[in-house]
Amino acid sequence: MNLLLAGWMMIAGVSAGELPVGTELQYSGSLTQQSKGPAGEGKTFTVTALALPADSGPSHLVWVLEERGAGGWAWPERFGDLTNGDNSKAQPIRLLHTHDGLPHPIAVRSPLFESLDKLAADASWTDGRLEYRVAKKRKVKDRECWQVEAASNLGRAQTLIIDAATGVLVSAEQRVFMGRGDEFLLKMELQSQKTLSAAETAKAQSAYDSLQQLQASLNRTGEQKVVELTMPQLKTTREFVSKLDPQAEATMWAKLSDIIERDLQQQERRLEGAAGLSRKFVGQPAPKSIFKLPDGSTIPAADTQGKVVVLHFWEYRNENLLEPYGQVGYLDFLNNKRKKLGVKVIGVNVDPRLSDRSNSATAVRSMKKLMEFMNLAFDVAIDDGTILGQFGDPRTLGSPLPLWVVIGHDGKVAHYHIGYYAITPDEGLKQLDEAVIAALRKQREER
Repeated sequence: MNLLLAGWMMIAGVSAGELPVGTELQYSGSLTQQSKGPAGEGKTFTVTALALPADSGPSHLVWVLEERGAGGWAWPERFGDLTNGDNSKAQPIRLLHTHDGLPHPIAVRSPLFESLDKLAADASWTDGRLEYRVAKKRKVKDRECWQVEAASNLGRAQTLIIDAATGVLVSAEQRVFMGRGDEFLLKMELQSQKTLSAAETAKAQSAYDSLQQLQASLNRTGEQKVVELTMPQLKTTREFVSKLDPQAEATMWAKLSDIIERDLQQQERRLEGAAGLSRKFVGQPAPKSIFKLPDGSTIPAADTQGKVVVLHFWEYRNENLLEPYGQVGYLDFLNNKRKKLGVKVIGVNVDPRLSDRSNSATAVRSMKKLMEFMNLAFDVAIDDGTILGQFGDPRTLGSPLPLWVVIGHDGKVAHYHIGYYAITPDEGLKQLDEAVIAALRKQREER
């Protein structure tokens, strides 16, 4: 478990206490590798937090994050509320850092220390997996501060400098471990603290309210690493952005508003291109392709002739495996449910290493490990990108795989979908299953 996750658990329950409404805190930070071995790319970041009025009780602390370097969250995960009245809905600040090809969420300390009442000379206490000890009192930038050391069973994990009067975090150093025990040092330091006017606070509140409504309308889990909007989400986002731009101007949300606008334009181009591919293929004869299996054999033509065929183009590989795993678990469920009706599901492993003899064996081994890990019951063919190109490579439009294609019994493309399906656990790949059922129904009617 990442040592910072222990700190993350504490953040969600932080109370903004007596931090006056309109107080804005700006931090700068960095993440650098400390351990020996191949050095990974570092990261710099900034965090801006603002105390806003709450409907009842203390003020609540909202935040926005900017990341520069390896990896980073999509814009819907770059802002949130640390001190929501319902702590189950509080949104802690986290970086998303890519190391060894994998993204690692890293918790960042709250700008407001959660245990101000415990700060006293020589005080110590335990919270979660960390043991806290007040080391000494010191003056930092004309502030009277406490220096607090936090240790885990692996040694000192954090050094915190906390304003003794307000509980505002002045600086923090934290040890972080990623990958195979690679050690990183996370630093953050308070750069400025100011009080906004009532009018400035009200404007920032208005922009945040719009952002929060937009975030909720997208119905995200908070764990997605990319933004792939559907057409309805795109329309909703465009409606929000039209009023967000003037609200965010000259506030802490201005840069985020610009990022959303640029991303929205890219999303519109991507979806227009995806719609063009769908129009090109749906209703037309599917390209004639030979599906080669890892053992060198091919899927017999009789296995697909006159059947409803589902093709799933994705990078079937065991390394750097991330949820939702190409949604292959749901696809396997659909396969087991529909194969008795004559449906043939074929996974297509798109991996450029397959075109290189020196790397193809590695690609096949990785694919087989994934198939064993997921216990897949459908065939997975190999493709160096040639077959995908015949069906239209969405990556050329900026859309990542997967690509889903349903081919009817007549050999024509009946359904074409780029990206992940919106799902609920009890319904699985409902949209895909509906397309399969429609193709089966058409097959029965034409017999």
